[in-house]
Amino acid sequence: MAARLERRALDNLDFATLRDAGLTLTGVPERMGGVWQSGARSTRPTGAIFRTLARVDPSVALVATMHPTVLALWLEEPIEPPVDPSAWREQQDLVLTAAQAGHWFGTISSEPGGGGDLMATRATAEQGRDGTWRLTGDKQMGSGSGVTSFMMTVAVPKGETTPDIFLLDTRELPWDGSHGATLVRAWDGHGMAATQSHAFRYDAVEVRRHAHLGGAIKLVPRVLPVIGYMFSSVIMGILDAALAEGRRRLQPRMERMSAFERVSWTKAVNDIWLAEQALEGMARAIESGAASPGIPRGKLAIAELAEASLLSISRAIGGASYSRSSPFGQWSQDVRALGLLRPPWALAHNQLFEASFAD
Repeated sequence: MAARLERRALDNLDFATLRDAGLTLTGVPERMGGVWQSGARSTRPTGAIFRTLARVDPSVALVATMHPTVLALWLEEPIEPPVDPSAWREQQDLVLTAAQAGHWFGTISSEPGGGGDLMATRATAEQGRDGTWRLTGDKQMGSGSGVTSFMMTVAVPKGETTPDIFLLDTRELPWDGSHGATLVRAWDGHGMAATQSHAFRYDAVEVRRHAHLGGAIKLVPRVLPVIGYMFSSVIMGILDAALAEGRRRLQPRMERMSAFERVSWTKAVNDIWLAEQALEGMARAIESGAASPGIPRGKLAIAELAEASLLSISRAIGGASYSRSSPFGQWSQDVRALGLLRPPWALAHNQLFEASFAD
């Protein structure tokens, strides 16, 4: 575990192993041999898979969660009838077949200064005479760059005012600008350090527009609860590992622990218990169809409780917890990074502030 937490890059072999184990089937419908039934029925068991994975490698787990959450935009039935039902079904089959074959899907929709709001995108997409769409704009937080085969992104189609969903095929796409994609900044985050969440500049890079033509962006609110639950499951996996490691270190000297150490440990255990209740509440909300605003509240609570509990565990263990050979420092940064993701703190608090007057 220690060697994994020291990584600053992903290992393609890990994702090949997970693919062979069937993890890419988390984004494939049951009718095609996958495990996905619906958001209500599949979110809890799928989150449990990523929670287990996060106990061993949080960065790999986070990147893997992107797969079913991105594919949900093709798994979910459109809110409105597609303009071209045949084109929609053809693209849906193409995308889900790729996942069925073991291709990983990710997302690179965030933009510098965008505050995590997909609707505030400044990227644009233009369709050529041959029907090909090309996207231009700056994007960041492309978790899984170099590992995923496809990346979901967002841009405003030329001549329209509302953003839409686009899919970028990254399998043979170089990062030197020769085909429209230039690596601007390699990921160097303190938390989730090995997720390869790189930043890119796109200049007329070829993309494929979601076949629902404006309808896919309306599916995002339906998908966000699933994303929130998956990210929260990764946080809980980290807390599972931290609790187990804390017990391992403290049990031999349990009788000699000072009052401060005992109080700190008890507080950590209690905070993790509260986080568990929040996760359960999120699952029930999704299963009942009453996900909003319970999901952002739950995710926010879990992120805050995770930070607090890891600090308390470190206080109970003492200065040794801050050694680079100890996992607690990295875990603390990992949960802090997860708290910033989808939606980031500012956007999450703004949404909850508005919802607090609507309850």
